[in-house]
Amino acid sequence: MSQNLIFLLLAILVVPGYCIIMPQQPPPQSCPGESNGNCERGWKNFTRPSGEWCMKIFYENSITQPTAEQHCQKYDATLSGLQNQMEAQYVISTVTRRIYPETGSVWVGMARRSFCQTVGLTEDCSWATSFQWTDKSATGTDGFEWACNQPDNARGRSQHCGVLTVSSQGSVDGIQTGLLDDVGCEFDFIKNDKKERDIKAYICGKKP
Repeated sequence: MSQNLIFLLLAILVVPGYCIIMPQQPPPQSCPGESNGNCERGWKNFTRPSGEWCMKIFYENSITQPTAEQHCQKYDATLSGLQNQMEAQYVISTVTRRIYPETGSVWVGMARRSFCQTVGLTEDCSWATSFQWTDKSATGTDGFEWACNQPDNARGRSQHCGVLTVSSQGSVDGIQTGLLDDVGCEFDFIKNDKKERDIKAYICGKKP
């Protein structure tokens, strides 16, 4: 390449008002290594022992658990359980970023077992046996990461549903961030002076 041509190219690069137009390719639909499996767009794919599972987080303040379940069913889905901590961390990080700097709770697809509805923590109704997943997909107890001394079935033995606590802080009203707590299925956090723990979202899940 001649010296004059080199100087010309340098001038084009540095002189204001000039630009070099390079051919561009359309952006990829997904990042390399990221797969959504057979899930619909907008749903996050996870692989469980029971097979593929699609999850999506919906945001709505102060919604009750029964209403959240009804909303999931509109998408042919149900409230999603948590197979393991990878799924839990996805929900925690996603919701925390969305609601920051606020804090709150997320409805999870779980229910207190019938034989544990009238007692607190006992040998038969422990952290591992008091609740069960309701989405008919999640299995085992790897997703059961409860806050300290939970699930205690307090407030008159009325805490038959479960929420995940989300926050950029270490705890919210004494409940550790990123852990589960049992609550009443229609518990009103605001009326009970627990606004910082009010429901912010719920997780829907379904098979592809």
